[in-house]
Amino acid sequence: MRTLVLCLAGAADRPVEDLGGRTPLEAAATPHLDRVAAEGRLGRVVAAPAGMRPEEVAFVLALYGLDPSSYGDIGATLDAAGLGVEVGSLDQALRLSLVTADERTILDPTAGHVSRDEAELLLSSLGEALADDALSLHAGAAGSHLLVWAGARDVRLSTVPPYEVVERALDSALPRGTGIGRLLAAMQRSAALLPGHEVNELRRDLGENPATLIWPWSPGVSLPLPSMKERTGLSALAVGVDNAFRGAAVLQGIPVEVPAGSTGRMDSMLRAKTDAALAGLEAHDLVFLHVAALEAASHARDFVGKVELLERIDGYVIGPLLEAATRRGDLRLVVLAGPTASTESGRVLDDPVPFALFGPGVRSHRRSAFTEVGAQQSGFRVDRAHELLDFVLHLGR
Repeated sequence: MRTLVLCLAGAADRPVEDLGGRTPLEAAATPHLDRVAAEGRLGRVVAAPAGMRPEEVAFVLALYGLDPSSYGDIGATLDAAGLGVEVGSLDQALRLSLVTADERTILDPTAGHVSRDEAELLLSSLGEALADDALSLHAGAAGSHLLVWAGARDVRLSTVPPYEVVERALDSALPRGTGIGRLLAAMQRSAALLPGHEVNELRRDLGENPATLIWPWSPGVSLPLPSMKERTGLSALAVGVDNAFRGAAVLQGIPVEVPAGSTGRMDSMLRAKTDAALAGLEAHDLVFLHVAALEAASHARDFVGKVELLERIDGYVIGPLLEAATRRGDLRLVVLAGPTASTESGRVLDDPVPFALFGPGVRSHRRSAFTEVGAQQSGFRVDRAHELLDFVLHLGR
């Protein structure tokens, strides 16, 4: 038996007034996704344990069957592993967002989706200006960058994701903790340097939002993860561009593939990811496929783009996966729509999210579309997300 786990990060949402009170999943035409739900088993899963943010490693660890509660301090070291950046045993890593901000608040938590090439130029200039050997800045894909703070493992930090600061007082959301003067100084230096950088001058000329401030969040320290092969006895492959998703795979000894054209944004080459995942099933028992662009659309509060992207995913991802599952007869699909990302607030929420199982050994409980309401009405709920993978792998045994 082969298993393919598809994470549609940020697909779940809450009703949007401009969509007639429907969620994007309800508004989008997704016949293939609805078939997975109707002919398979639809349910919902709690995205993160109480007290943990699903977007700060909790959901991605659970995706691989790991209990997030056991790794609550790992944070952005997953991103570091995904980027191939070493975090020493005495160091601390933080996610680093480039945002558009004024003196009062964050105006755009994605700064108009700054490209990796632009981010490299901005962060390189900032690093030179800081001239601080303890702080290293690294550009990543899909607007997710990294700051490594050497020797700061014992610094206790409290941070807020940038999309939760939009329309909120900037000063009230700054990182807090003891001994963080160096970090705040770096943020202040970025606010002085970045607005006038030539990258931002060009972005303004093109009508795009400039990246005027760095925003560190999701601190973490180095922690080992158990080997997937030793834990399950299965050979696995991870396909996707998201830093934390890739990092979690790397730390478990899972090979990672990033197909050409994968960006984590709305222009991502979806079919290339699908083809890579299907090809991976020839050599691996278990394939994880991660699509990040829906969450990016939510952070940008682009409900129209999110609906359009769901329809593209249905055609370029779900359709081919269904065809392969039907043709092979030995492939079980798991589709998760989490974590929830609101297009009205731009925030990631801890709502339970829809999931569906499809393939051999899966019996339909009640026919329903793949939506938040359909999942709730199914009566099938998994309260600990990390137990879902084990349930699927042992289904029918």
